[in-house]
Amino acid sequence: MGGQRRGKAVERKKFTTAVDMAQELPHLFKPISDSPALIGEEQDSLAQCEAAVETLKGAFWAAGKALQIIRDARLYRGTHKTFDAYCDERWSMNRQYADKLIRAWPIAEALYAKQTDPGLNPIGVKKLNQAQVWELVPAAETWDVDAATFVYDTVVEIDGQAVTAAVLKGAVKALPKGPEFDREAAAEKILEYVSSLSETPAEKVPAPAVPIEQQIAVRVDKAIEVDWVRRLAAQDRSRASAYLDQVQQRVERLRAELLSSSS
Repeated sequence: MGGQRRGKAVERKKFTTAVDMAQELPHLFKPISDSPALIGEEQDSLAQCEAAVETLKGAFWAAGKALQIIRDARLYRGTHKTFDAYCDERWSMNRQYADKLIRAWPIAEALYAKQTDPGLNPIGVKKLNQAQVWELVPAAETWDVDAATFVYDTVVEIDGQAVTAAVLKGAVKALPKGPEFDREAAAEKILEYVSSLSETPAEKVPAPAVPIEQQIAVRVDKAIEVDWVRRLAAQDRSRASAYLDQVQQRVERLRAELLSSSS
């Protein structure tokens, strides 16, 4: 058997921004060794990724990208048995929040890439923050990252429109449904939605009453992201099953609480 590869000493680079740091992260999304202890190259990768996670407040997407690398390449295994334990003990971060960062980073990276290339987006990214990006995640997971950035770009290009998380959330909800993302139809629906925000109450047509059964069904759909679970199952059925088990456990606990409070 050959000896373990030793990682080269990590060069102490001076990064101008956290974005520069994220772009220098190693492209490592699976283990390169079966050894319980990290080999030199993995230790170097872990050091780079952990440095990026420390920039969470200034570059949340860099942290999300770094966390995915740590998770997928199992770089946590030198000190922790699970990724959940690693997030909790190393960063005081629960798994749900770590997963949220992981789901959001590709969108933020794509938007920042446009910001640095005026040819792609002369308007640029305006005060992009985590709350805004998170509202674009449903579009990315329903279609792809390009669909999510299209929503952002469309809202940005509307004169006088503030690009808030709430506006982006409404724009995503307004998108026409379907397996394929139709840019022309999407732009039309987004413009229609944003235009409705400027209407006075007198101009708005009262919405018909929604039956309580339909309201409940909508909330259930929001609580469990079916499309995301299906995509997760296609990649890892055991992880999808574990997710659904946790959902079921929480439902049962809530049901028990409701029954005990009514008795």
